[in-house]
Amino acid sequence: MKADGGPLARSSSPEERLQGIRADSRSGAAQLAQRGAQLLLDVLKEGRGEEIRALGKALVDAQPAMAPMVNLVNHLFHAIASLQDPQTIREKGTAAVQGFLEDLITASEKIKGHALPLLQGKRRVMTHSYSSTVLGVLEGARGIEVICPESRPLCEGLQTAKELGAMGIRVRLVTDFAALSLVKESDLVMVGADAITLEGVINKIGTYGLALAAKDKKIPFYVLAGKEKFLPAPFAQALRIEKKDPQEITKETIPNVVIENCYFDLTPLDLITGVVTQQGVMPGTRCESSWKG
Repeated sequence: MKADGGPLARSSSPEERLQGIRADSRSGAAQLAQRGAQLLLDVLKEGRGEEIRALGKALVDAQPAMAPMVNLVNHLFHAIASLQDPQTIREKGTAAVQGFLEDLITASEKIKGHALPLLQGKRRVMTHSYSSTVLGVLEGARGIEVICPESRPLCEGLQTAKELGAMGIRVRLVTDFAALSLVKESDLVMVGADAITLEGVINKIGTYGLALAAKDKKIPFYVLAGKEKFLPAPFAQALRIEKKDPQEITKETIPNVVIENCYFDLTPLDLITGVVTQQGVMPGTRCESSWKG
């Protein structure tokens, strides 16, 4: 679940790397955007304008529910929109992608600085799915116990539990539906996000249910998300919550049964106590201010 980007990964062809990003159903949105940025940087070294624009569109299509990928490509396209000279496209495009990548990498530490105070005095925290940013925060909050739903169908929660356990953190790994009744035993719920729009937070399926349970039990529910996760209305249209391979649920062919495998759901902003960004903590219902400057 780590971003690839190493020498071995970069030895593959751009098309192979693009397919690897498309097929990756486990890595977080920021990790995937880092891989996309590195691929764009490598292609920018030699590519022509039409090749670079085609790759950008393909990256968005490869991960249509990931806001950082949409923002990365939009940032690049804005920088090269009116350019025709190949060398200028390479220079301006490279600068734009490098700047976005640097912000992406530093965002996690800044978010951690704002999120750690939320855990002071807390004994038990629930998280969901896999978020490298959330893991970084929980690693810095010693003495807590973490309740971790398995996060089916791919069980990213199992990976989260393994990594937290390796850090010496006590973890209770539970089934997804068990987590709903265990929210009341938590002092706080903290999750990541793949995208934030004016309609709500897009994250791993099950997040909405946990947010409803937390609201019912008056448990604070926080989302950790860098500014690259925010999409204003015009760009939010590029997001698509796709149905995935039904064989991840069962390989049986069952008469009269349609198998639907959704990875993501949308949690309304009014269910969220706060969103933690590089700039601090903002109430969920005030997230619209992030699109205004």
